[in-house]
Amino acid sequence: MKFKDMKYERPDFDQLFSDMKDDLKKLEGAASADEFFKVFEQMDEEIGHFYTMVTLCQIRHTINTADEFYKTEQDIMDEALPRFEEISTDTAKITLNSKFREDIEKRYGKHLLEKFEIQLKTFKPEIVEDLIEENKLASEYQKLTASAKIMFEGEERNLSGLIPFMESMDRDMRKRANDTSWTWFEENSEKLDQIFDNLVKVRTRIGKKLGHDNFIPVAYARMGRTDWNQEDAKVYRKQIAESVVPLTQKLYKQQSERIGIEEMKNYDYNLKFLTGNPTPKGDEDYLVKAASTMYADLSPETDEFFTTMKTQELMDLTTKKGKANGGYMTFLPEYKVPFIFSNFNGTSGDVDVLTHEAGHAFQGWLVRDAKPLVLNDYTSEVAEIHSMSMEFFTHPWMEKFFKEDTEKYYYAHVADTLQFLPYGASIDELQEWIYSNPDATPDERKAKYREIEKKYMPHLDYDGNEFLEKGGRWQKQLHVYLYPFYYLDYTLAQVCAHQYFNWSRKDEKAAWESYLDLCRHSGRKPFTQLVPDAGLKNPFKPGTIAQITPELEEYLDGLDYSKIK
Repeated sequence: MKFKDMKYERPDFDQLFSDMKDDLKKLEGAASADEFFKVFEQMDEEIGHFYTMVTLCQIRHTINTADEFYKTEQDIMDEALPRFEEISTDTAKITLNSKFREDIEKRYGKHLLEKFEIQLKTFKPEIVEDLIEENKLASEYQKLTASAKIMFEGEERNLSGLIPFMESMDRDMRKRANDTSWTWFEENSEKLDQIFDNLVKVRTRIGKKLGHDNFIPVAYARMGRTDWNQEDAKVYRKQIAESVVPLTQKLYKQQSERIGIEEMKNYDYNLKFLTGNPTPKGDEDYLVKAASTMYADLSPETDEFFTTMKTQELMDLTTKKGKANGGYMTFLPEYKVPFIFSNFNGTSGDVDVLTHEAGHAFQGWLVRDAKPLVLNDYTSEVAEIHSMSMEFFTHPWMEKFFKEDTEKYYYAHVADTLQFLPYGASIDELQEWIYSNPDATPDERKAKYREIEKKYMPHLDYDGNEFLEKGGRWQKQLHVYLYPFYYLDYTLAQVCAHQYFNWSRKDEKAAWESYLDLCRHSGRKPFTQLVPDAGLKNPFKPGTIAQITPELEEYLDGLDYSKIK
């Protein structure tokens, strides 16, 4: 079935809640393991249908945030969904206390029970109203940023539409586009501050109601982190500061020399090469056709996957008015298919979507038949390995997209993934400080970020831009508003993806087989077990990053610099 033909019906929330409460009584009273599994898997079918409707609503709302029908439906979802946290929490409690616990572990694996144990730390019925408020505030941020209507170069644009101008070879154009983008944030800073201030208050309240001094333990539990904690994160960020920051400063210096600007400003770093950034050599149709060839060549599994994505029209790729910012992959359980959402804008990021989001989608496709659905619940640092590694496994086909810019793409992609690590660490360190200091003012939060920024990205010169000088850059990062403490997971996955890149250049077949195995076992093992079992080094182990970066630096030094100008 094509996506446009998938029928959305608002769930009868009251009836579903009542039915599932009845199911929970049957689950708790099961007289045998077989009876327990029958009820458990029947509930899984109900959940699959429910989340298919939730996901259809989310996709259609983000494709057009001005659509009044789905706008209303999304508001209703924000109100209704937190109530169902009680169902999943009760399911976890009953399962963990079941007299059939050994049978459950044998059938579904030990990690399912570990996931249920951490889930119990995230919910009590008394926080339902707080969760509703949190959902509404997160949606308010998304609606606000999606509503941006900015006149630039004679045309009304959204925030994504400014990005190509921010990468212009014309320095004045870069500066104007950069200033225009940040002016929108500055003009809306009071709203942005208020939304975030309310989010910090409600999340802190949730943390205290769940028995903690602050929100951080709840955030970690929400992220499903059964095998690493706040102290591990600090040790890991220290590795980035010591082993990555010096390398990225060297790369920024090379960029300054390459584009001939001695005193680089923040808007100059968007231009990687004097001859212009690598750009895809065609529109959406061209890129999708090239991706089809690439995935057909890569493996039988990727060929079948991408053919399905095309024929069932499971992608909405190009930016347009009213469309939410960013990109994501999600899954429709009832139809057993993923969906890819993005904002193509003519930059190399368009190709990254066809590798990054397709990596997420491919993993979902590989395990589409797994039951129950909770088996496929994995932490985000695991999820991002799927996507970031796919970006590197598809390197051999990049000429199809970039033609004469291919060597520039290779350089920019590897350099960008290294330069991302300090930024990701800075966002995590900021959030740790914010939720440890929930009474801080908006100005104090911004000042703290500017201080953190100088540690991880000392090269940044904001050229007198007051909003950025005061530390406002993080307000553009939707994860801080919508998905607290998610951002470090991108960096952890990036370190794993770097290892796959190093490995694939020595033994492509072995690296790919490892990747397929990792994808199939995601959700069945925690991160710190999954990664070494796949033959990768654990990023939390001191010294890991220092062992990986020299090969990446060597790769960059070995590229054809006559094509990188």
